[in-house]
Amino acid sequence: MRSGFTSNGKISALYDNNFYIRELYYPYLGQYNHSVGGYFKIGIWHDGKFTWLDQINDKDKKIYMDNLIVNAEIEWYNIKVKFSDVAIFSHSVIIRKVDVKGEGYIRIIFYHDFKLNGNEIGDTAFYDPELDSILHYKDNTWFLIGSSHKLYEYTTGRRDKKEVLNDCEDGTLNKNSIAQGSVASAISIAYPSFYYFIIAGETFDHVVSIYKEIKENPEFHYAKNKFYWNSITSEFTDNLAKISLAIMLGHIGDNGAVPASLDTDILKFNLDTYAYVWPRDAALTAYVLDMAGYSSFTRKFYDLVFHKLFENGYLFQKYNPDGTWGSTWHSWTARTKKSFNIQEDETSTVIWAFWNYFTKSRDYDMLKNIYHTIRDAADFMVKFRDEKLKLPLETFDLWEEKLGVHTYTVASVYAGLKAASNFANVVGDEENMKKWNDVAEEIKNSLKNYMFDKERGIFYKFINIDDGKITSVDKTVESSILGIVTFDVFDINDPIVTSSINEIINKLWVKNIGGLARYENDSYQRIEGDYNGIPGNPWIITTMWLAQYYAKKKDMNKAKELLAWAEKHSISGLLPEQISPFNGGPLSVMPLLWSHAEYLKTYLMLK
Repeated sequence: MRSGFTSNGKISALYDNNFYIRELYYPYLGQYNHSVGGYFKIGIWHDGKFTWLDQINDKDKKIYMDNLIVNAEIEWYNIKVKFSDVAIFSHSVIIRKVDVKGEGYIRIIFYHDFKLNGNEIGDTAFYDPELDSILHYKDNTWFLIGSSHKLYEYTTGRRDKKEVLNDCEDGTLNKNSIAQGSVASAISIAYPSFYYFIIAGETFDHVVSIYKEIKENPEFHYAKNKFYWNSITSEFTDNLAKISLAIMLGHIGDNGAVPASLDTDILKFNLDTYAYVWPRDAALTAYVLDMAGYSSFTRKFYDLVFHKLFENGYLFQKYNPDGTWGSTWHSWTARTKKSFNIQEDETSTVIWAFWNYFTKSRDYDMLKNIYHTIRDAADFMVKFRDEKLKLPLETFDLWEEKLGVHTYTVASVYAGLKAASNFANVVGDEENMKKWNDVAEEIKNSLKNYMFDKERGIFYKFINIDDGKITSVDKTVESSILGIVTFDVFDINDPIVTSSINEIINKLWVKNIGGLARYENDSYQRIEGDYNGIPGNPWIITTMWLAQYYAKKKDMNKAKELLAWAEKHSISGLLPEQISPFNGGPLSVMPLLWSHAEYLKTYLMLK
């Protein structure tokens, strides 16, 4: 879990509760992490005493977000230090503004825990006296660390032997000028106010040219970026809405990649992260940004997904930020005549979200270039169905756990085909307009006829099918049934919607802390404690789905209560994936992009 995030679409950093950079990505958001498992520590030396920030009492540290500017206020032995970081939009640079107040001799020490390109093999770190800066490089990845003011001291050394880390703690750096292999570095600065830079580039000359430009007027670069973000979020009065908007925009890479989360703390569970592009998560984020009027940003995502990611009419589970396939656990043995190892809702959601983009942007230029891809995707959804039941065949659910025909997926396919039919109407493709609309209606009818449990008054989580026969049903009460609301499959006042939502609230509301669990007996990310009577950890996403249901029902008070619940559980302006059902603390990754998207969507629906 993280307490801060800054990004410009090419370089990004995440901060822990000590204001240490824990992830540093360049040139793609989510690829590559140049500090995997590391800590960019900060130390203070004051009249012979030294401390790392993590050794200071939490009550004397304040970390908070101001749009995409990460701030820290530190108090220690009658001195106050304020740090303020921003990734500037003009270059791959993070600028840190530092202000120190207090009597005596004070030095700030910055420790650089690089693992270039995601590993610590074959790195070089050296001090350049002409630039008065430290540089790290490997292959075509370069980082320059410098300041607006003269460095007091510097050093480099073996990272794996903790040479630099130990050297910092006496407050005096030994000025070792070069190291190679597994390396780290540190610099110290002894001025009351100064700027500190982390500059990324492809060559020595590249980072040096940027450094010279930034150093010439660092205040200008810092101030214009602060003003830029204030301008973007100025229409919102709600602070978490402002930060959510900034975080969502900050997750859009220059190449259009939109990773789900850049927090790598999740590594300890399965040696993998959320730093991938799930087309569903990205499309839902783009949908909300388009609602808010920021289509100029989301165009990059649609350009990537339609021109590079779609293959044979469908989308893979997830992608690396450079557009290559990401890791997967969806077995190839699921590729049978009745099933496929994808999540079909990712394909359908992209088409549905793109229609929203088009209605906001009127981007006919993009439509004319990608309509053939929309046609292929719609034809895939039409053909990938059981001939008798008229339902989609089996794929994995949005939680990536179960193979079957899922209520949420069916709802999204309905919406995707409706959107495709709308596009066909725009371009005059009358035959497909009718076909895709007719198939969408068939799917809607089959969803109601075969997947609604009349006895319990709720839709099944999923069913399994084989050649026109339903072979099994899963009666687990599932929050994603709210997909029928998200995708407007049925009238919001239809009794089958009302009864389904009532059952979801009855079985999934976490009574002692609030919030909606994903489904009954959800074991993902459970923590130590007595879960008796608790269906699972409450999620921000699912709770916001419920708030959106209330908003569509015009029950604004209940929707606002749930919005306030989410805001209550934010930390430093960041929203996690899940909440502890025992103390309300954050669980899993933070920030989770999808959580912020659903929060902002709910906020916009209530404006």
